[in-house]
Amino acid sequence: MLKKSINAIIFAALALVFIYCGAAGGSTEPITVEKTSEGEVSFSKTIAPILKDHCIRCHGDDPKGELSILSYEAVMKGGKSGNFVVPGDPDNSRLITSVEKTKEPFMPPRIFPALTPDRIQAIRRWIAEGAKNN
Repeated sequence: MLKKSINAIIFAALALVFIYCGAAGGSTEPITVEKTSEGEVSFSKTIAPILKDHCIRCHGDDPKGELSILSYEAVMKGGKSGNFVVPGDPDNSRLITSVEKTKEPFMPPRIFPALTPDRIQAIRRWIAEGAKNN
């Protein structure tokens, strides 16, 4: 009986998280990659909206791990664990390894939808192009 009660409480708590975060958080809609006049992926028009859509819950005003995504400067500063983005090197950028789930911590947490492949590819390309503030 106690086990059923605990399971019911856990289920109710998870349901509230989903409701509070807008059903499940993070969009799975296809994105349009906005490019600069030089043909590069735009941080302000493509990358920042992806990060805000998927990461703001934990890395907004009171950022976990001291990693904020509220501005380009904050993203480039990184957090408690160091650099988040290595310009020109997506494979060694924690942003990529986290969202591709190749190196922990995996992000976003499992209770939220993973980034779609087109969103990951846009971030990967932005980093490969030098992770510019454009």
